[in-house]
Amino acid sequence: MEEHGHSEQEVLALLEEAYRKNHHFKNGRVLSSMCTAPHEIAIKAHMKFIESNLGNPDLYPGTKLLEAEVIKLLGNLLHGPNVSGHMTSGGTEANITALWIAKKMTGKREVLFPKSAHFSIVKALDLLGLTPVEVELDGQYRMSADDVETKLSENTCAVVCMAGSTELGVIDPIEKLSELCNENVFLHVDAAFGGFVLPFLKDLGYELPKFDFELPGVNSLSTDPHKMGISTIPAGALLYSDERFIEGITVDAPYLISMKHSTLTGTRGSAAVAATYAVLKKLGRKGFIEIVRGCMMNTDYLVNKIEDLGLELAIKPVMNVIGIKFPDPEKVIHELANRNWFVSKGRYPSTVRIVVMPHVTRVVIDQFLPDFEKTCRALEEI
Repeated sequence: MEEHGHSEQEVLALLEEAYRKNHHFKNGRVLSSMCTAPHEIAIKAHMKFIESNLGNPDLYPGTKLLEAEVIKLLGNLLHGPNVSGHMTSGGTEANITALWIAKKMTGKREVLFPKSAHFSIVKALDLLGLTPVEVELDGQYRMSADDVETKLSENTCAVVCMAGSTELGVIDPIEKLSELCNENVFLHVDAAFGGFVLPFLKDLGYELPKFDFELPGVNSLSTDPHKMGISTIPAGALLYSDERFIEGITVDAPYLISMKHSTLTGTRGSAAVAATYAVLKKLGRKGFIEIVRGCMMNTDYLVNKIEDLGLELAIKPVMNVIGIKFPDPEKVIHELANRNWFVSKGRYPSTVRIVVMPHVTRVVIDQFLPDFEKTCRALEEI
């Protein structure tokens, strides 16, 4: 630390220098992220509640009420009007917490999860000392229910599945998994991305399988308002079908006013709770339907252009995530980055992955396509 501080002007200049080095959603050139620029009302709400800490909720009863209302709104959206839950920093914390609950409830060690699972599942298993049991994918790159049935055992603690996978946006066969997981196996749905897309796709008339608390076997579900929920970062949510689930992870907190603590983190950044509440109330269901409609229209537009180039998709997109098959996607990713476009890689199968978020507009797509075609031709991919 320096001996003397700087003037406000000097500090702000340093911050501006760092800010200019970042890649921003507003520029539209980030095509790999499942996050986007937060709604203006989310930013205002976030700043208003910047000092709130729901790690000590009785000091912030107003913020606590906002969290309860957010959980209620999300529960209604996801066919769980009586679910419990709390806000998290995102899908990683939510997935770790869900598996922590499962471990405490069942006393077992084996966790089944698809090869396509988010890397947070591997983190969670390592942290919790649980045994990974990787499940194969079917022809549509979903978790194979047949392989799950084969690998379920008396040692199975939990099954983790995806509703909107990170790589391709696919929905695992959760209805079948709900049937396979009896009361002795905890079923957790990672809907970090899909939770704010799939309900609105159904409203738009898309035929999609059941994935949420409409299924009796679903014990918990995670979703991230800071993704398609247009809230500020970090904002995740963990919902569970029975409030008693958290009893196993509740500890005494004698120096806090509330005396009990039932979340993974102690101090909880709570401004994003207010931000999420603000967006949900501002947009309502119809507002989110229009956001999803716009993303899907742009997804279809980009898909048609990609196919016109003679490139092959991994699958027809289920939601606003596109996987384009390439034998060596890293070359494409590197060349596009040199042109100031940022896409990412999918593993199953080997793809260049594009996420069509609200900042990926038709104008952005039309700017991207010539550079994408040049890149592919330079690499002799088309």
